[in-house]
Amino acid sequence: MKSILIAIAILTALLLAVIVFKDGEKYEHDVNEHRAYAAQCTAQIGPLPDFSCSDGALVPVTVNGETPEAYTPNMNCDRPALLNNGAHSDGQCVPYSRILDLSTDSMQAVAMCRQKRIRAADSLQYDELDVISHNPATGATCWFSADAKNPDEPLNGQQVPSPTAVYDVTFWNSPSVVAKDGCGNCHDNDPFMYSPFVGQVWQHVPVNPLGAYFHVAPEMGFSTWPTTAMNLRDNTCLGCHRIGVNKTCSSLTEWLTGIKKPEGADQQALHFPLSHGMPPNHDLSKRAWNTIYAESVEQIRSCCENNSQSMCRLSPIPAHPQGPITSKAATTVRP
Repeated sequence: MKSILIAIAILTALLLAVIVFKDGEKYEHDVNEHRAYAAQCTAQIGPLPDFSCSDGALVPVTVNGETPEAYTPNMNCDRPALLNNGAHSDGQCVPYSRILDLSTDSMQAVAMCRQKRIRAADSLQYDELDVISHNPATGATCWFSADAKNPDEPLNGQQVPSPTAVYDVTFWNSPSVVAKDGCGNCHDNDPFMYSPFVGQVWQHVPVNPLGAYFHVAPEMGFSTWPTTAMNLRDNTCLGCHRIGVNKTCSSLTEWLTGIKKPEGADQQALHFPLSHGMPPNHDLSKRAWNTIYAESVEQIRSCCENNSQSMCRLSPIPAHPQGPITSKAATTVRP
């Protein structure tokens, strides 16, 4: 009996040693991958700073145009978040997310501190942090994200380490994890995605809707993200921004033109004009909106269903990977 127990103990120790070794290998791989990605992003776009979510603008959550007295799980609201907050969240109408513009003269960059669970208004604990950096001169774009691994252990947004600094790479997800998350399937037309939710603080988001656009480090998984756009002739939607071949032509088009109901939408969100989030802040009648945009929307949906039609005229989004990083980032065209 004693020999059996000793054998079990030895096997257990060996298994633990293998697990620790494998975890150590994965950690080393993630650290090396993140540092390599950060180096490419710094070289092609620029370094990102440490930041605090407290400096960001609060994204409002309203009901029938008013701030509610209290927020409750799975409530409905006027402008729900379009990105699904997940099964362990409090729904699509969670308050107190923040957006922070980190742009410089040569770089466009924005951070979003996402609340997926209801917390106090002054809380700096978050469920997800996302950063997009973009070089408008070349189109180079980098993506960083951090997730709370446990819903009850949120991220500290008081002092967030730079995603491009080499002194702390453990806070951020590895580039391969970010690539698998597939942010580029929604951001398939340009780096900065408009939604009615984010649009409430759109003045804090840099924009470059018709500029060059490509993903740095395709070898780390970003090559699977689509960067192909439609070029429909005389399409009024394309006069302000591109339409890609993934989510911008499908669910995003349907949510922003009143065809489908976003999860968490209240009665005001379901009726015109809030049901039609594009173009932003329009003051059109429904009849005028249909006259100007309805046919263009149907063209987009038709090409989304079958983009081999000659009218779709697909082409790669322009990219200039060898361009300078010293040109001005300010771009005033807004959709």
